[in-house]
Formats: sequence, C-alpha cells, structure tokens
Amino acid sequence: MDLRVKRTKKNIKDAFLELRKKKSIERISVKELSETAMINKATFYLHYKDIYDLSESLQDELIEKILSKIKGAEISDDPSIAQILSEEIQSEKENIKILFSDFGDNRFINHLEDSIKEYVFETSSRFRDTPEDNILLSFLIQGSYHAHIRNNKQSEETLRQTTSDIFYKLLN
Repeated sequence: MDLRVKRTKKNIKDAFLELRKKKSIERISVKELSETAMINKATFYLHYKDIYDLSESLQDELIEKILSKIKGAEISDDPSIAQILSEEIQSEKENIKILFSDFGDNRFINHLEDSIKEYVFETSSRFRDTPEDNILLSFLIQGSYHAHIRNNKQSEETLRQTTSDIFYKLLN
C-alpha cells in the first residue's frame, strides 16, 4: 500500500477515535471527520462508504489483530490463548470502549467470539463436535471479555491471571 494512502487512513482513523471520545457515532458527520483528519470529503469516500463502514473496518482490524496473536496457541493444553485474549483485550480496552460504547448489543464481542470459534473449530474437533465444549468456549471468551471491560478496579495482572486460571481449569 502506498505510504500516502496509509497515512491518510491513519489520519482518518485517528480523527474518528478523537471524535468518538466526545460523541456518539450518529452525531459524527463525514464533513466533521474530514476536517478533523485534514482531508477533503472526497478523500474519505475513496476509502469508506460512510462513518459506519469506517467503524466496521476498525472493528475488523481489531479482531484480526487479536486473532493473529491467538493463531498458533494451543487452546486445550495450556492457558496461553486465555493469556493472549486477556492481554489483547486489556491493551485495546480504551479503543474498545471508545469504538463500541454506543452498541449495547455486544456486536464487537459477538463478532470476536465467532472469529475465535471459527479458528478453534478449524484446529480442534473437540470444540466443533462437542456441544458442551462449544458452549464452554463461548462462556470463556465472553466471560473473559466482560471481566476485563467491567472490572476497572482490578489490576491488569489480576485480571489476566484470573481469566487464564479459569480457562485452564475449565478446559482441563
């Protein structure tokens, strides 16, 4: 990808995050975003259909980043997948809150769960073929996510260690 295109997309994304800290997605116009990113509206439309397309693109990038770290982890033998998931949720917690604070329907975590399960099903027949293990996996992914997002008073290490321990105990 051309360096100018990368820089333009980064400026758009940074401007979007800055605006999302202050207001809901419905209240952000392409005009305002373009001014904040110091581009013209036509440039925005070269890369995205609308504000929602940009938001979905950021969600997809975040999920792909988390998945790329998880791929290769052995889910059934040790808590490494839980540690990775915990670390990534913790490191992206602020962006997650900024990007998805308007969506009470848990769109992000549901998409993340689907993506992780798709990967796990490809690599482990245990989870694909056993309904109880499939449900357990949903419980662990959703629970880990919500534990990190909702327990702001706990240290990162406590959250990481606790969710990893739970993963390990329940999967073995």
